[in-house]
Amino acid sequence: MASAGTTALGAAQTHGRALRPDNRLIAHSEGLGWRHLYAARFVEAPLETTELAVEHPSFIYHLTRPTEVTRKIEGRGRERDLIVPRRITLTPGGTMARWQHSGRPEILHVYLRQQLFDAVAAEMYDCDSARIELRPRFAMQDPLLEELALTIADTLRDGSPSSAVFADTLAQMVAAQLARAHSSRARAPRMQSLDGPSDRRLRRLADLIEANLDGDLSLETMAAEVGLSQLYLIRAFKAGFGAPPHRYILLRRIERAKELLRATDMPVAEIALAVGFSSQSHLSNWFQRMIGISPAAYRKRC
Repeated sequence: MASAGTTALGAAQTHGRALRPDNRLIAHSEGLGWRHLYAARFVEAPLETTELAVEHPSFIYHLTRPTEVTRKIEGRGRERDLIVPRRITLTPGGTMARWQHSGRPEILHVYLRQQLFDAVAAEMYDCDSARIELRPRFAMQDPLLEELALTIADTLRDGSPSSAVFADTLAQMVAAQLARAHSSRARAPRMQSLDGPSDRRLRRLADLIEANLDGDLSLETMAAEVGLSQLYLIRAFKAGFGAPPHRYILLRRIERAKELLRATDMPVAEIALAVGFSSQSHLSNWFQRMIGISPAAYRKRC
């Protein structure tokens, strides 16, 4: 394993994507003393870039807003998919890749120290780590890696220097799962199929919701838009978007309200109607429950 004296893994050893000026950084592990992980939670602006190779592997966990993403790893074919919440994209270290998307997804970006992965993988398989390589993954589901990602996000939100010891434990667990499920020594993974609408239908549904946050987003309307029964839409929606319809729409309305509070001088009452709430008090009630402060306090803080 890496020695106890290993310095923290910081943004300078990553692609630095979280710190791009157009992105809205929510939290990152810089300065927390995390030796084997660097993690950043942020809202990413539309992206078109080629990222040169860095030493350490990374994965992106999508938290909100389905976004069509294209990745082209050097020497491999182009990958393109509508990446919905709860999906993960894994990029091995030493990899140059071109990325493109036009959305504003909220993501958790995690880098794992390559030396730790090598040590964990070599111990697991009792062989030279040079014979064990990570495999690229795109828009996959991995329940265990998802739980680890959510725990990393919670630990990041705490922001305490005392989190460094726990972060080391999380790094060991991430390395073990990557070696077990996504390395050259792993069995071919059984990717869970999307029990829901096709990607084309998901895109139509996402566009419908974004365009009508202030209007009619009944199950009947959404089901008719994508040609599904209401019963099937309810069952399929969570698989596609990571939340049931009413919850996802509520989250999007709150996010749109936050954007308007930050970027405009619209009265809160007008914002409430613009994002589909029946009144200012209706918006304030849900905003307080989900964000923890009132819309007015949020605007003042921003």
